[in-house]
Amino acid sequence: MSWPWNELGLSGPAGLPDIRSAYARRLKTTHPEEDPEGFQRLHAAYQEASRRARRARSAQTGPEDPPADRPAPPERRQEAPGWNYDELLKGREAPNRPPQKPEPQEPEWNYDELLKGEDAPPQEEEAAPEWDFERLFAEGEEEAQEARRRRLEDLRHKNWARYAPQARQRRELDGEDAWPAVLAAVRTLELLERCDAPPAQWRRFLDSPVFLSVRADMDFVFLLEDFLSQRPDLSPEIRRAVFDAYELQNASRYPAYKPLYRLLGVKRADTRRAARAKSSWRNAWRGYPLWRKTVLAVCFTILALFFSIGAGVNLRSAQAERAARRAAERWTQTAPQWLEEDFGEPFVHAASQDIFAPAGKPDLYFRAAPYGERSEDWPGYQTNYPAILVKRALENFAEERELDLELAAYSRETGDAPGAYLLNLPLLGAEEDVSALGELLEELSRQEWHQVPLNNPRDESEYRVREPVKYTVFLCHKGLAFYEAPSDEGFDTEEARTLYAQAGPALCRWILEQSGLADRHLGEGTYVLQDREAVEIGEGTFFQVHGVDKDSGEIRVQYLLASGGGALFCVPREKMDGVRSVIDLYRGTPRTLELDKLGLVMVTDQVPGE
Repeated sequence: MSWPWNELGLSGPAGLPDIRSAYARRLKTTHPEEDPEGFQRLHAAYQEASRRARRARSAQTGPEDPPADRPAPPERRQEAPGWNYDELLKGREAPNRPPQKPEPQEPEWNYDELLKGEDAPPQEEEAAPEWDFERLFAEGEEEAQEARRRRLEDLRHKNWARYAPQARQRRELDGEDAWPAVLAAVRTLELLERCDAPPAQWRRFLDSPVFLSVRADMDFVFLLEDFLSQRPDLSPEIRRAVFDAYELQNASRYPAYKPLYRLLGVKRADTRRAARAKSSWRNAWRGYPLWRKTVLAVCFTILALFFSIGAGVNLRSAQAERAARRAAERWTQTAPQWLEEDFGEPFVHAASQDIFAPAGKPDLYFRAAPYGERSEDWPGYQTNYPAILVKRALENFAEERELDLELAAYSRETGDAPGAYLLNLPLLGAEEDVSALGELLEELSRQEWHQVPLNNPRDESEYRVREPVKYTVFLCHKGLAFYEAPSDEGFDTEEARTLYAQAGPALCRWILEQSGLADRHLGEGTYVLQDREAVEIGEGTFFQVHGVDKDSGEIRVQYLLASGGGALFCVPREKMDGVRSVIDLYRGTPRTLELDKLGLVMVTDQVPGE
């Protein structure tokens, strides 16, 4: 397959209908604005293929048998053509011809069929005249062509800024090949204007390959601008048709076409109108039946309502967030002043919103949040600063006396205070620590800040009520509490010392009950455990518990718990008299018990059968 057939997508020589159809199909994919060189090649191939097809058909029919209804083409002359283009486009006889030489009527050109690529029936093709724009307007005066060339050179020089990009992209030879097509299109414009053709005829020309082949050529654009500038009285409908032809390829996006659009009198509204006309969804909407439009309108209304509700909710949330931020900013400025008035020391705002600290102790974080209106009976806020002071006092006490202090009911977040304190004491020798703790808590309870307003008061009377800071202190050994002192009840030092003295035997009984040793030794439900005073064996002190028979009251087993709480000795009553030293306690079967909280307990059992 060779040129020009391969350029048109044909396998070989074909007739004029096939050539026109192939040319129309290729025009749909080869746009002058996007690929000017490819379009020039396509147009040249179309011209050459058409000439070859006409020569082949003439050779088959012969010159002696021309079609009966085909008018002979006008004879080429060096001077101006003899026919009248006005009358030719209107399909009438030229008035300046002699009546004895009637001119056959020229049928109107069917540009629509040519653009759409529809083939005419073969028999109609033989009968149709071969007038096309290339042949009809290629013949002209050499003087007129030379004048147009000179005019075009002037326009190129005048509009060099717009012409230069295209001039750099195409060769001079391509420009020479494009000149006949440009000339034919310009002569068509002049002919249509001179014969006062109706707008429908203009639109047919604007849809024809003659115009489409040169629409993006800057030479044609310059000549078209010159044509429009010389004819300011051209009808608005024709200008609108030219605008539509260019806007079909979105020419308004390219700066090179702005002068042309100004001459056409294009406004921004016209550009928007053309964009709407090309909108695919608008065209699809016009094609929908009424029921589908109704369904879509209802769906869109529901969606719009849904999004409106969501937007309203989001707006209210955003407004609430902004109000909360403003209130937080005001609070961070007001709180230090109120706290200083109530506690008598300066305060500063810490990192987060409701976290503050004394200016002299910046690491002592506490919480303070606005609550109610400030008055004589109500501070206007709620704070855990008193509880933080209690926490710091107990931590310092435990550190000074080297005691283990556990914090319970505690989120461990910044500025939070525990609700319970577990002070772990040894089983012996901590009597002074218990007394000192009682003195400390008594001193704290006498502080003015220790009495705080109620948390979340419900009525006016509760705003005036004050109560101690809420917390509880537990005295423990390895997490097992033997004394509890809520802050609102106070710390009873005497009771705490008494229970502390009983803590050793109580722990021994707890071990026996939790492990089940007493049940195995004495039998379940046949005994009672009785506390006895501590005994000293060798250099050690042991807490003593007796397993007594419930019926006879006889001591059957003596249990001895080391003062550290980690060793338990089980000795029958009859062997207890032979115990003289700690070594005698280890004359039995060793075993270990693992108990909750207490951990491992070493057991030495001398009870027979164990």
